[in-house]
Amino acid sequence: MAKTKELSKDTRNKIVDLHQAGKTESAIGKQLGLNKSTVGAIIRKWKTYKTTDNLPRSGAPRKISPRGVKMITRTVSKNPRTTRGDLVNDLQRAGTKVTKPTIRNTLRRQGLKSCSARRVPLLKPVHVQARLKFAREHLDDPEEDWENVIWSDETKIELFGKNSTRRVWKTKNAELHPKNTIPT
Repeated sequence: MAKTKELSKDTRNKIVDLHQAGKTESAIGKQLGLNKSTVGAIIRKWKTYKTTDNLPRSGAPRKISPRGVKMITRTVSKNPRTTRGDLVNDLQRAGTKVTKPTIRNTLRRQGLKSCSARRVPLLKPVHVQARLKFAREHLDDPEEDWENVIWSDETKIELFGKNSTRRVWKTKNAELHPKNTIPT
């Protein structure tokens, strides 16, 4: 069920006051611009508990404290290739026993997602400038000119070790940040 906006304490108290004044749930709802079911729920809560305050909710407290969340978020932002196992070990050293799924869920709540690292060419700033210059010079070239070019992009060269997929923790739209890429 989706979380909805909570009514202010003043609005909830006004609903109870109008109910005690003898108004019906429908009339209160129309006057305040609320659904009849919302008004009814607040009145039932007031009759049962004699309060309109938020009651304690069910469920276990979070295993990772806000300080622990900051610690793992900081670790992942410094090194996006950190594994969940490494983060579990870091938290255990800090005194919190958690599982890998707990780490994953916590990082997702922080807006981080585990993705395959993008493979990008290993370019120095000089190469980047040369590519930009070339692109700007040929920006307005007609399409027919490009048909005479022989494209040789099928070469595979491994510069840095194994060819397996490496995972990184990244935020949305940060896939081409140098920390989140693998130079080829």
